[in-house]
Amino acid sequence: MKIALDAMGGDLAPRAVVEGAVLAARELGIEVVLVGDGESVARELKSLKAEGLPITIEHASEVVTMDDSPIESVMTKPNSSINAGFELVRRGAAQAFVSAGNSGAMMAAAILTLGTLPGVDRPAIASLIPSASGFTLLIDAGANTEVKPFNLVQFAVMGTVYTRRVRQVARPRVGILSNGEEDSKGTDLTRDAAAMLRQMSADIDYVGYVEGRDINRGRVDVVVTDGFTGNVALKALEGFSSFLLGNLRELFSGTVRGRIAYLFIGKFLSAMRSRLDPSEYGGAPLLGVSGVAVIAHGSSNPRAIRNAVRAAANEALINRVNTEIVELLARAPSASDKSAGKGLRGILTRMRERLHLPHPHKEGDVARNHKENEIIRKGATEAHPAAEPPPPEARGATGPLPISAAGANPASPNGVATDLDTHAAHHEPSANGSAAGEKPGPKETEERPHPSKNNPA
Repeated sequence: MKIALDAMGGDLAPRAVVEGAVLAARELGIEVVLVGDGESVARELKSLKAEGLPITIEHASEVVTMDDSPIESVMTKPNSSINAGFELVRRGAAQAFVSAGNSGAMMAAAILTLGTLPGVDRPAIASLIPSASGFTLLIDAGANTEVKPFNLVQFAVMGTVYTRRVRQVARPRVGILSNGEEDSKGTDLTRDAAAMLRQMSADIDYVGYVEGRDINRGRVDVVVTDGFTGNVALKALEGFSSFLLGNLRELFSGTVRGRIAYLFIGKFLSAMRSRLDPSEYGGAPLLGVSGVAVIAHGSSNPRAIRNAVRAAANEALINRVNTEIVELLARAPSASDKSAGKGLRGILTRMRERLHLPHPHKEGDVARNHKENEIIRKGATEAHPAAEPPPPEARGATGPLPISAAGANPASPNGVATDLDTHAAHHEPSANGSAAGEKPGPKETEERPHPSKNNPA
């Protein structure tokens, strides 16, 4: 089992990432490929006395920062550690890729390099939340801020398969996050999705609506929602966990009585702290892409990195999850809208939709749009095919795209509690559609077709 790890991704990189790789190799016996600046990574490994461990280095000369635009970072930094990591997975040189870097860029690179699974319109981030029954899987936790009913259905399928195969729950219970349990509650989106899930009772154990308080209660095994609501819920749970642990620490360390009491219950408090600690779970898988990708928290410490590598190395995730997702989606109600166009321009337009980048006609974004058009045109005319194209069966529905749009050398492979927002979490705008009252000119509309805000591709 070989896992590619982004040595340059995260707030504490490269030191914390390299140290996490050493822990994974030493304690778990996992072979790790550290992707990043070769000199920096080698220096960190030497300081950690990692000789003899199954760790290798894949040099990548560029770094995607937290402030970089997802699409621009993929297209203009072909030698980045994120691109290089996914390229290793595409070529079969690694079984999975882990990064604590820019999550929007992770999603963009995964789609453009690996492609999506057949039947998957949008990948989703699946985050484990501690609950009374063990864990609840929250999906989507930040990848798609606006969705359609069939997207929620696909999330339910992906979450069900992951929970069954990786968490080993025989028949996962699935609920849609709503503002009440009654069928009359929710929105048109949730009601339509619920109706579609009821038609899939043979494959999905849909139990109805659940509320925010049910996530930790363990009423269901999979909670389905859009990425905006899911990320808000996730961050609220993270904040309360920190608040609770901080208050307990203050309670038991502030007085002599508190310290004495801690001697009797300290073991139980440590166990609770462990359950609530995001670093114990490491990262969240990006489900729906034709490969395995795990997104770790931006501030991951070495232990969190070690656990993210462990999560990525799960044999069921690598060998069974994607195959079964495709099988179940083939039986799901289909309502996917593929009207965004074909070819490189169409795929990039859909990518903008999925990542919720600013509308190209929105005032103030014209310069960025022109720059992106230049990138797309250059990629369409100059990108050379990959040196080792994957077999057709290994490609996703959209298929991988060459990532050498800015002149990458094909001979050099390129390629939860987490900060799981898309690029918006890293100071990127998240506007969708034209500004109120604006109408793009006919020429721009013809060049860059864009579905309406309520009808994303």
